[in-house]
Amino acid sequence: MSRAIDPSNIIPKYYQLANILREQIENGTWKANETIQSERQLEQQYNLSRPTIRQAIDLLIAQGYLYRIHGKGTFVSPPKLQKGILELTSFSEDMRNRGLEPGQIFLEFGMTTPPKKVKTRLEISDQNQKVLRIKRIRTGNGEPIGIQDSYLDLPDGKEISRDELEERGSIYAILQEKFGIYPTEADETLEVTLASEEEAQHLSIPTGSPLLLNERILYSQDRKAIEFVSILYRGDRYKYYMRLTKKI
Repeated sequence: MSRAIDPSNIIPKYYQLANILREQIENGTWKANETIQSERQLEQQYNLSRPTIRQAIDLLIAQGYLYRIHGKGTFVSPPKLQKGILELTSFSEDMRNRGLEPGQIFLEFGMTTPPKKVKTRLEISDQNQKVLRIKRIRTGNGEPIGIQDSYLDLPDGKEISRDELEERGSIYAILQEKFGIYPTEADETLEVTLASEEEAQHLSIPTGSPLLLNERILYSQDRKAIEFVSILYRGDRYKYYMRLTKKI
């Protein structure tokens, strides 16, 4: 039986309703992409005003639990993709581990002189050295998940073609299979940012939506920095987790 709204509780009614609906989503009462009750039904069930109900729904939309399609209703968002802090995997591996088909839409591909920040991260001292830049929209089952911007410092005489990457999808796989370069370590940072107009358009989200910025320096088996990559993940579709232990 669904919990009731407690009028005497100091917690605002809209927040109580949001908590009830969130629990129903998390315990499987509402399935992914399933429409939830209409505002009228919620109004009758919980004896709340329409503005209060809309406030609760808007909160859950902002938190990534629901999404709204104009003229059709409000639906349950698919579960957020979860990634462990200590796992070194490519985007493609990440998606396949979750039963999703990884995809890509190329935005840029070619040799370029990297900006100062990238040179520093890749320990490049030659001011004229060029690296391979690959910028893509990354998708899972066709849905935009993030924007990936990679700078690769390949060994002299080594090349990766766009056709190869379109076929394989994963830079890590090509590095291993073609060059015998094995990604073994990475330094990684995470921070929250907001989507620019261009980023929002690529990811099919409103401008100003929260994004998770993941920056990574990738090292090969000989401890050489081979890639600097930044990935902007949709905040409503991705989360990181870690397990902490306390010394006793």
